[in-house]
Amino acid sequence: MELKKFIGSRIKELRIKRGMNQEDLANLLDTTKQTISRYESGERQANQDILFKLSDVFNVSIDEFFPNTEKRNNELDRALKMTDGLEVKDMEFLNKLIEKTLSLKGNEREKFLESIKFTVDYYDKMND
Repeated sequence: MELKKFIGSRIKELRIKRGMNQEDLANLLDTTKQTISRYESGERQANQDILFKLSDVFNVSIDEFFPNTEKRNNELDRALKMTDGLEVKDMEFLNKLIEKTLSLKGNEREKFLESIKFTVDYYDKMND
């Protein structure tokens, strides 16, 4: 699905969920009902200022207007739950691994991740 259509469908979904009609939302955004209709149908793309206003109106993260938010949130929740039993020094080490991974690009990142995968696989084999 095209991004502006996806964003439009999310705007409509959140508007309806809040019990609002297009005119209510238009008034809050200081625009017209027709503009809201165009956003929702994907005829017009909401710019970043409108998206920030919408996130305030609906009390959601701006990420809610983009695909895969639920998957990202679930992964983040899962990662946070896994840190419950870790000591601070272990969490700092994992943060360092993440920062290092994010700082690398392309082939370098692939090599780095492969070395970590190798180490994990080796550990698993040695401890089976």
